[in-house]
Amino acid sequence: MPAETLTITIPPFTTSEHPFFHEDDVTVKAVCESDMYGFELSDDDCMKRVYISGLKKDGRGTKGRRSCNTMCSSERATRRKHRGGYITAIDDEEIVTLDQAKEKFAELRGKKVESLGTQAK
Repeated sequence: MPAETLTITIPPFTTSEHPFFHEDDVTVKAVCESDMYGFELSDDDCMKRVYISGLKKDGRGTKGRRSCNTMCSSERATRRKHRGGYITAIDDEEIVTLDQAKEKFAELRGKKVESLGTQAK
């Protein structure tokens, strides 16, 4: 039996300094008093980046609304779309670690902003 003559072309290997191909720019309305705006964040041991591990549930009525749940039309839609996503920037400042995210949230809380911009993947 003769050997196959199939030729395989291997594409060149490329790298990027930015690990994400797609990011969403998201605006979060500051509607709650939570120091983390209702986000539950964790450090990813593999990627060494901060990610959204959970979102606190809204309370009853409009006063119980969490800031994190203003990103989509409903609390459920927000959970499905953003839980597990990495936070790459908050108000155009690059965020890598959990401590950086906490510091930025504290800074924005001190300024009493009405909304904050985040980039998430």
